[in-house]
Amino acid sequence: MLVHRVLFYIAWRSYSQTKVQARKFVIWNDDTSTSTENRSLKQVIVGLTILIIGITSCQSDKNSLAKNKHYVETDLSFFKPDDKDFGRSTWIRSTNNIKIAHETFKKVGYKRLLNNHFYQADWCWILGNVDKPCDEIIDSLLITFDCETTSAKYYREFWNRRKTEQNDSIVFSVLREVWGILYNDSIRTYDEKLVNDTLFNLIEIKEFEFSMTKAKARDNFNYLKRIGLHNSAYNLLFQRYSYYDVEWNEEELSRSLFTDTTKCCLGAFIEDDTK
Repeated sequence: MLVHRVLFYIAWRSYSQTKVQARKFVIWNDDTSTSTENRSLKQVIVGLTILIIGITSCQSDKNSLAKNKHYVETDLSFFKPDDKDFGRSTWIRSTNNIKIAHETFKKVGYKRLLNNHFYQADWCWILGNVDKPCDEIIDSLLITFDCETTSAKYYREFWNRRKTEQNDSIVFSVLREVWGILYNDSIRTYDEKLVNDTLFNLIEIKEFEFSMTKAKARDNFNYLKRIGLHNSAYNLLFQRYSYYDVEWNEEELSRSLFTDTTKCCLGAFIEDDTK
C-alpha cells in the first residue's frame, strides 16, 4: 500500500539523517563513544516501528473482517462486474448510450468533473489521457470531422473508428457542446428524460467524496446495497480512504451484505482505492 511505502521512506530518511547528525557530534566531541550513535539510531528505529505498526494494524483489522468473502455485484446497463472495460468499450459505442452519458455528465457538470480530476491545461484525460491540451484536441477533431484527407493520423483514425461504429454524427455533436461548455462558458441545459439516474448517483458517490459525514456515508452505503452493488458497498466500509474516519460499525454493516457463492473476484463500480 502507498502508506506503507511512504512510512518506509520516512523511516529511512530519519535513520539516515540521525546517523549523519550522530557522526557530526562524534567529530566535534572526541570523548563521545560510538555507543551514543547506536543509542540514537535504535531510538529512532524503535519509535518509527511502533508508529508503522500502529497505523497499519488498524487497516489490517478492518480488512480482516471480511477476508475471503466475495460479495454480489449486479450487472447494470452500463456496467458489468466481470468485464471492467464493458462501459467504455461496448456500452458507450451506441448512439443512444452516448446521448445518455452526455446528458448525465451535463447534469453532473463537465467542469466539475474536470476540476475534480486535477485538470491540467496540457493533459486531456477525457479523451484517453492524451498529452495535449483538451481545447486543442477537441477543436482539431471538430475541424477534421468532414475532412477525408487530413494528414494527422490521430484525427483521421479517430473519425474512421466513429464511422465504422456509425456514431460519428452524435460524437461530433457532443464534442461541439463539450467545447462550448468548457471553453466558451456556454450554458447547456440537460435533458432530464435522457439522464441515467443510477449513473448520476454513482458518479456523485465515486467522484465527490469530500467532507464525508456519517450520515452521507450511510446513505451511500444503503444506496449501493439497494441497487445490488454489495461489493461496492463493502469497499466503502473497508477500502476507501475517504471513509476511514467514519464512525460506523463496519463489522455489523458488512453482515447485511449478500455474498456471492457462484462467482469469484468480480470487479466493483466503487473500486478499492487503498492499493
